[in-house]
Amino acid sequence: MSDWHTLQAMWAGRQMRFVPAEVAEPLPPPRYVVVLVADGAGRYLLANIRARGYCAPSGHIEPAESPEAAARREAYEETGAVLAELHRLGTYVLSPCSSSVPEPCSAPLFLARAERIDPLKGESESQGIYWATLEELPTLYYDWSPLLKAVFEYAEQRRQALWQRQNVGENTPAAVD
Repeated sequence: MSDWHTLQAMWAGRQMRFVPAEVAEPLPPPRYVVVLVADGAGRYLLANIRARGYCAPSGHIEPAESPEAAARREAYEETGAVLAELHRLGTYVLSPCSSSVPEPCSAPLFLARAERIDPLKGESESQGIYWATLEELPTLYYDWSPLLKAVFEYAEQRRQALWQRQNVGENTPAAVD
């Protein structure tokens, strides 16, 4: 298990760290969400976002929207994934929140399974999707870091434990490259 208190990264000019869901720690208010969509065979669905490249679906939480609803919306908008279930893995803490918000904020991180993958809408900021293995992530993922490596490894451990308990098969929606 990683030492989450010391494992940090810089992301878009902000300090970023991860707090697993089982760690009791006061967290700043959520402003963003991140979704790791897994297929049951050790692959994760990435969106190819304009001006960024490949990354997990993520984005702002809209006013009056729950983090879970934001996670479902962002996954659909950026990958076409209709999520069957969500499991809270933990939370990224960003400090500062943004260039206009100097206080820290958080981004709940969810593990999800796709019920299906719909075609991307024309207005999507995503240029396509890709099912990446853990081994491919370091060469594909935008702004890869030791923190992201540890989070994806943690997600895969949790995925195996959760889905084994639930007896989820490996019936993956058709992958689109």
